[in-house]
Amino acid sequence: MTAKPQPSSHSPLLPGLARLRHYPITWLRQDSLAGITVAAYLIPQCMAYGDLAGVGPVAGLWAILPALLLYALLGTSPQLSVGPESSTAVMTAVAVAPIAAASSANYAVLAGLLACAVGLLCLVGYAAHLGFLADLLSKPILIGYMTGVAVIMVVGQLSRVSGVPLEAESVLSRLIEFLSHLGQVQGPTLAVGSFVLIFLFGVQARFPRAPGPLLALNG
Repeated sequence: MTAKPQPSSHSPLLPGLARLRHYPITWLRQDSLAGITVAAYLIPQCMAYGDLAGVGPVAGLWAILPALLLYALLGTSPQLSVGPESSTAVMTAVAVAPIAAASSANYAVLAGLLACAVGLLCLVGYAAHLGFLADLLSKPILIGYMTGVAVIMVVGQLSRVSGVPLEAESVLSRLIEFLSHLGQVQGPTLAVGSFVLIFLFGVQARFPRAPGPLLALNG
């Protein structure tokens, strides 16, 4: 088995660059296949996350590039997947929406400032070696957090899946508004949304390696 190349001691801040200098050509085939596989689900996924955050699908695509390029140079783990994710998108929308409407120009600016502020806090935490704080979070807290994110995502997509226009901002208000307007559900919209959802679950169950989101998007 080929030994993994070790980053050069001359590039402590750019371990990825040092790894590329000693990159074995035998890794190229598997890395290319891995890159294509990741891109197949990451592209439609990030488009959805951009829309979920309220900044639009294009912003979700642009968010991939700097994260991947920077981690390729600064990261130390070749197995870590980097890019936008659902909880970040939801928290961005929850934090920015009460301040600016999603259709206003200020929304994107505030979302960008929020991202910079969070990144700065992460750098401060890295410099202060505060990573151990993550180990203090109990499993029930993490489960509750992820469950809350899932509920926010589901309620946030009710309007798109059902075709019922919703104007409420909070999760509970949107849910109540949706339940009070069930008679306005658009049949074709609901049918398409349900089919895509069933398709995604089916692909995940029968063909876990297939890019389900990309297939659903192209379909």
